[in-house]
Amino acid sequence: MPSFNGKTLSYLPSLCAPPALLRAVLAAELLAMVLALVVTTDLRGFFVSLGLHSLFVLWVTLASIFTLCFVSRLLTKPSVFHASAIVLATVTGFTLLASVLGLLMSGNNDAVGNTLFVFKNLVISLLITVVLLRYFYIHGQWEETVEADSAAKYDALQARMRPHFLFNSLNTIAHLVHIDPNKAEAALLDLADIMRLTLDKRSRIALKEELELTLAYLRMESLRLGEKRLHIKLDMDQNSLPLDMDIPPFLLQPLVENAVYHGIQPRQDGGLLTVSLYDAGDRLEVCVTNPLPPSGMSTHTKGNHIAQENMVNRLHLAYGDRANLKIQKNVQQYRVSFSIPKE
Repeated sequence: MPSFNGKTLSYLPSLCAPPALLRAVLAAELLAMVLALVVTTDLRGFFVSLGLHSLFVLWVTLASIFTLCFVSRLLTKPSVFHASAIVLATVTGFTLLASVLGLLMSGNNDAVGNTLFVFKNLVISLLITVVLLRYFYIHGQWEETVEADSAAKYDALQARMRPHFLFNSLNTIAHLVHIDPNKAEAALLDLADIMRLTLDKRSRIALKEELELTLAYLRMESLRLGEKRLHIKLDMDQNSLPLDMDIPPFLLQPLVENAVYHGIQPRQDGGLLTVSLYDAGDRLEVCVTNPLPPSGMSTHTKGNHIAQENMVNRLHLAYGDRANLKIQKNVQQYRVSFSIPKE
């Protein structure tokens, strides 16, 4: 198995998984076919040569991979130089061993011919190994660059939170201090939990934490708008939800914040905010529904579109094409939903 980060010995890709082994076998067989075509001139000789070359190449390839998989369990994080040296030594050793065994089985006593045979096998093996190592190293560097770029974009998107919430919350707490100190204390603790997760640098959190964050946000907004304006309906069964499922932070809370800011707040009489989550087998379905403000009223449309684009980008960075954001709008309601794979 790979020793860390899905890699085998530093920058090498995972060689120990069944799909990787299958690709290695196919590549080895293709190499054997090329070598057989080079040394034969007739069809019968081609198949005989193909069988011998396949036996040789497959034995060296699989023996080297299994050895590297075993060594990767023993070494935590070898350097690029050490990993390359281990690979070259392993492949060279098995190539030399296979060449000697082949000569012993053939019974050929031509010293010069035998030496040339071993030398050619070692040169071909080393050249192919060096080319592959170079390719894997460049590909690994490219993957790290893409991952770092994605992480930077993700952090930038996550940082685009509206500052009005913090100011409104502090004003609400300041107002409650003289009216209801207990509520003020509870609100201050909720705000602290929200800010703590905002400053958290983890790329994934448990669904339970995201739900707690969202509920803390809704409690803060209920204090600000009043329970008569902000009606909340939670359509979920927490006993059946995969609460330990890891998801990117701030997937649900921004949708709820968007619904409050653009849907509930502009309405004088408020409205009903519905938050739905349910386990759909191999996926998690999330939906947030809010009423539309009266026609003609300013609803921060531009900010709403920016928030939605932000969410689309974050879902794409986290899940690629496996996640999507759907928006449904009718005369009375605005509905935003997305579905993500359970990982």
